[in-house]
Amino acid sequence: MGSAAVEGAIGRITAETTVSRLLNTTCTELVELLDASRGMISRVIGDLMVELGAYDRTGEERPLELYLLSDYPLTQEVLDTGEPRTVLRSDADADAAETALLEQLELDALLMVRLRARGKNWGLVEIYTDETGFTQEQVNIAVAIVDRVGALLAELEGTV
Repeated sequence: MGSAAVEGAIGRITAETTVSRLLNTTCTELVELLDASRGMISRVIGDLMVELGAYDRTGEERPLELYLLSDYPLTQEVLDTGEPRTVLRSDADADAAETALLEQLELDALLMVRLRARGKNWGLVEIYTDETGFTQEQVNIAVAIVDRVGALLAELEGTV
């Protein structure tokens, strides 16, 4: 994955002028860059996670979902610590709630990255794949892009 591809993705993301388009374009760009299957961005509101953006490589339109954060302890850990986490459905030691979700989505791996804006937890970015997981390079790229998106979110929300 070349730096030109990453720079192109960042350029397309930073060109967006609404929060909705920013979130959806971020999902699309991350899925394409990481050669993944699906991307989602959820807003965290108390114990509720509200999916606000998504992209599915198959083109399938899925309904946006609501989740209770308390049902997903590993997700809570990502939000609390800021450390990205990956989950493999085939890993016997993987978080049971996350592997159940992977099974429901018929996918094999998940990367979760905390999204912050104005120094506060704004939401969660989730990238799913039906492959063997994510490399450290892919995780680093996702974190860098999500950090940039957080700054853009702060700017866009400040203009409302």
